Parts: sequence; structure tokens; C-alpha cells
Amino acid sequence: MRRLAASIVLTFSLSFASAGRAAEEPKVTLEATLDAAQEVPSPKETMPGAGGSATFEYDETDKSIAYVVTVMNLTGPPILAHIHQAAPGTPGPIRITLAQDELAGGAPALPVPADLVDPLFDGGTYVNVHTATNPDGEVRGQIHLKPAACSCSSGSAGALRKCVKLAIETLPKAQRKAGVIKALRRDVKKSSCGRTKGPKKAVACCVREAAGNIVIDKLCLPVPEKACAKRGGASLGAGTSCFPSNPCKPPA
Repeated sequence: MRRLAASIVLTFSLSFASAGRAAEEPKVTLEATLDAAQEVPSPKETMPGAGGSATFEYDETDKSIAYVVTVMNLTGPPILAHIHQAAPGTPGPIRITLAQDELAGGAPALPVPADLVDPLFDGGTYVNVHTATNPDGEVRGQIHLKPAACSCSSGSAGALRKCVKLAIETLPKAQRKAGVIKALRRDVKKSSCGRTKGPKKAVACCVREAAGNIVIDKLCLPVPEKACAKRGGASLGAGTSCFPSNPCKPPA
């Protein structure tokens, strides 16, 4: 008997309702495209066109994540959905279980472990949807940061600052005053982008202020250790430098 395709659309969502503050903080947006080809091991059985998409919003203040996941043409209803930690092409452990009893919306915010933030931002996590036919996973999608409005690819500090300024101006007025946006302005101004040297006694200090997806790469700040700690950055230690290239970028 021929199996009927199950065209299922699931919406995972939540509303941020933290008394005034949450609505003013720009979130970090991440995305994923799901399909059966990314599954490891390969699914036992799939339907033509099986796949989906996902959008995530990470709240840097609450350290929580909201999500919208849409899947279609599966062999049956999803029975589980998770965020796993692993590089493309390899299976990894479950790090976050997506709410199963409120798939149509209204799920509470899900906390993100501190050690998962960098893998999440650096492409080291994936979303996996499981079915009864494929309990190990039927469709999977690697999670990536939504493309940035600005980057240091031009090699010009002035061009980066101008781009960031214009991008911030497109945000709602209340968001422009958010702490993460103030930190972004400060870090972009201090970053090694387009520079060839920095102050003496400086170390390579890695920071990332991805809120609003204005700049998603880690910036390298040539600052002393104490200044790095004050900015909440990660120092690469004595003897390190932001020059001639940015050592804070994750491996390609």
C-alpha cells in the first residue's frame, strides 16, 4: 500500500514579554534549510520534496532562543525536534529540545547554555526533525547566522564604520539606544579592521556583538588585557596580535 505524503507545517514560536526591555533589544537572527540529504545516518525512507526551513531569534540578554520551524512532505508527523551540536556531515549530541506540546506557537523561551553560543553562531549546530519512520532524524539543517549588513571584507575601517552607522539608523529608535548597539559602535570603532598596527602592550581581544545582524563576525580589538576583560571580550593571551589578519575568525 502506497504511503501518503504528510505535508506538515509546524510553527514554533514564542513572544518576548519582559516588561519594556525586551522589545527594545535587537535580537540575533539565525537560519537553517532542512532536507534529507544532510541527515547522518541517511533516512531509511523519504518522500519527494522532504525538507523545510527554520528561523531562530537569540536574545542576548535573556540567553534564550525563539524559533519557527516549517517542515513538509515527511513520511509522517514529527515525533521529536532538537538542536544538536556538530559540524556538517556528522551526528552530534542533543543540546536543546524544542517544545513538543506547543508546536503551533506559544512555547516558552528556551535557555541556551553558555558553552553553546559560539557553536550556534559559528555553524556548529543543526536542527533535526524526527519521525516514526526515521527516529534518528528525517530532515536536518545546519544553523547559521543570517547574513550581516556589514563586514570588514572591504578592508577599510572607514567603510565598516559608515556601513554600521547606516544600518543602525534603520533600526527602531528605541533599539538604537540598546546596550548591545552601543557596544557594537564602540567595538567597531576600536577594531583592527583596515588597520596595520595597534597600541603597545595590546593583545588580540575577540568580541562579537551580533544583535541586529549588523556585524556577525568576531572583531579583533588591539587592547590591553584589562580593557579586554572590561569589554567582555576573550583575550587570546600575551604575545598575540590582531595583525596582520584577524585571528578571532573561526576556521573556514
